[in-house]
Amino acid sequence: MACLKILAVLALIAFAKAQQNPIENILGNLTSLRNEEYISAHRRLYAFNIWLYGLEINAFKDSFLARVDAVEFQKDALLGEIIMANEKWEPLSAKSNVTKDCVEQNSDTMPTKQWAEKKFDKCISHAKSRINRLIMPLQVTNFTLAHHYSHVFEKDVTRCENKFNETMLKNQTVCLNKAVADANAYTAKNQNTFSKQMESAKNSSTIDIQNLHECIFDVHNATLTKISETNHNIESCIRGAVDCSKCSGHFCVDVYPMASSSIDFESTTMNNPFYGRNDTSGCLILNIF
Repeated sequence: MACLKILAVLALIAFAKAQQNPIENILGNLTSLRNEEYISAHRRLYAFNIWLYGLEINAFKDSFLARVDAVEFQKDALLGEIIMANEKWEPLSAKSNVTKDCVEQNSDTMPTKQWAEKKFDKCISHAKSRINRLIMPLQVTNFTLAHHYSHVFEKDVTRCENKFNETMLKNQTVCLNKAVADANAYTAKNQNTFSKQMESAKNSSTIDIQNLHECIFDVHNATLTKISETNHNIESCIRGAVDCSKCSGHFCVDVYPMASSSIDFESTTMNNPFYGRNDTSGCLILNIF
């Protein structure tokens, strides 16, 4: 009878252990599944962080380049000034030899469309070249974070999985939690750096745009100054205010400016070019304008 009781107790213990093993297996599988989902969720979050960095960098880059391209319309206005200046003198060049000589004499100082366009494009090209320097720190920070995820974090996860196998899932969970906590701490520090770098890049970009406008202004100013000086020199030459002995084909120093409106082919009396003179020279040029 005692033997039967002992056998019954042993059978009960064996049955209980048999029931315990499936429960532990189920709990272990659930823990393992939770660990995998936990890590996968953070991998997706970390991938989103890298994507968001790239989005912000590209948005900043596009915005800066758009601000640079916005000054392009000023080029047409500048070239229009040069075209108008040339159109002013082209008809007069065919009016008389003196006018033609005065225009040709000062043609080298008149700015050309090619010259102004080259200067203008140089300002824009320099401004656009600045974008790489502006975004480089941001790109490095983004690369550093991606490298941390793919190397440090993934190595920590692999180490936890290898060190604590399916028989030690609770320890594995603790280990993975620490790996995620470390990655999150590094992310927060990295994001703070990225934020400061973006602010610095925006401030620098404002200065670069100001420099671009100053460069464009200098080109405009230089062009209009050249046009003004050339117009003045041509007008002075035509009116005899400069030494017309330098004009091609003419050798008289004495020049008398005469407006074409004062010439009357029907009149026997006209303005006397010798009026008020005390002597005569070898020749006198009538500079008709």
